[in-house]
Amino acid sequence: MFSKIIDIRTYGPMEFHPITNIVRKIVKENCSADGIIWLSVEGATPALLILQKGMEKAFIEYITKIIPFTTWRHGNAYAHLTSTLISTNLAIPIINSEPVLNYGEEIYLLETRPVYNHIRRILIELHCNN
Repeated sequence: MFSKIIDIRTYGPMEFHPITNIVRKIVKENCSADGIIWLSVEGATPALLILQKGMEKAFIEYITKIIPFTTWRHGNAYAHLTSTLISTNLAIPIINSEPVLNYGEEIYLLETRPVYNHIRRILIELHCNN
């Protein structure tokens, strides 16, 4: 098992931050076989997801139809609901020292709150058959 915490600086609400290259590098350096990678972001409002590159705008349009930014009495209730709906955790298989993703897929941290210059901490945990 291997664990690492990475910090990602985020800007603004509903902004995607690609982390696939970071994840691939950590897997390549620390897993010489098959296994699973577990990602977990700290907090009650961020989210982790896998999405086809180029679908970011469509995803935001879809999610904001379900959970709109406006009409909330609590200022960032939409951020809590969005995070809950998407999830703060991901589990991804590893085969031959590579995270298993379809062609063109990206792992994203999604900042859902209207905060700028915020640090999000992501725990990356590898369970490999080294």
